[in-house]
Amino acid sequence: MTTTAAYKSILLTFILLSLSWLLPAQEQEPEKPCLPVREVPVSQLAFGAGEKITIIASYTWGVVNTDVGTVSLEVAEKSTTQFQATGRIQTARFFNAFFRVDDYYESHFDKSNMRPTYFMRDIHEGKYSIQNYYRYNTDHSINARIIRKDGSVQDTLLPGRVCTFDFITLFYFLRNLDFGAMKPGDVSPISFAIDEEVFELYLRYDGKDEIRIQGQGTFRCLKFSAQTVAGIVFDGKEDLRFWISDDKNRVPLFIESPVVVGRVTGRLGSYENLRFPLTSKIK
Repeated sequence: MTTTAAYKSILLTFILLSLSWLLPAQEQEPEKPCLPVREVPVSQLAFGAGEKITIIASYTWGVVNTDVGTVSLEVAEKSTTQFQATGRIQTARFFNAFFRVDDYYESHFDKSNMRPTYFMRDIHEGKYSIQNYYRYNTDHSINARIIRKDGSVQDTLLPGRVCTFDFITLFYFLRNLDFGAMKPGDVSPISFAIDEEVFELYLRYDGKDEIRIQGQGTFRCLKFSAQTVAGIVFDGKEDLRFWISDDKNRVPLFIESPVVVGRVTGRLGSYENLRFPLTSKIK
């Protein structure tokens, strides 16, 4: 793998990890059970309008340990029944010489159960670009329009399920799971749509932990793993792992995954307007 190709693989991997915390394990199989999609009172949601979170992406290989970009997530009130969330992924200025990324995501979703109604993404990664526009139907199918760099347009109907999300809504949905009902070792499937496909994810709860985050301190947290795929990026031998705060906010604290050369991590960089006190912070 060339240096440029390695950097590209590293960053594209992080893009997937940052917004969904997970990576597709295999194509969707409708007979599999879903993670429960439940109604959550607005007063109990782990987030609220005005919340802003920034995640810092880093790459480690031997003695090399460098920040390569940021992921910014923000949620606003769209209406009395819906939130509008946006995500922005950008490479650091120095990294643009290797591979420049400037991606924008937007999702509209129901306040009570996080089910999406609209999603779009506008991707610019090196010489690659693509746009997705999704409209979610009441039967959970998705009217998808895919626009590629060459101007070609593909309209398709995707066979979603009640637990099929997009990158953005998946991020907020996972923060509002019924964590009290989970036991270490529990594995649950969930799915998300990207481009013209729907993928299955396998989420495993690994129990409680403590973790120190550079520049933020030490936190009590909940640890999870996700099944990953073998190939040019992952070696298929290790799970993607992530940690979220063990308090009412369920803030993403740290993400880590091995790649063929080195590892990719994401750490909490900054936050604003959290809904609840960050009581998981120990010091």
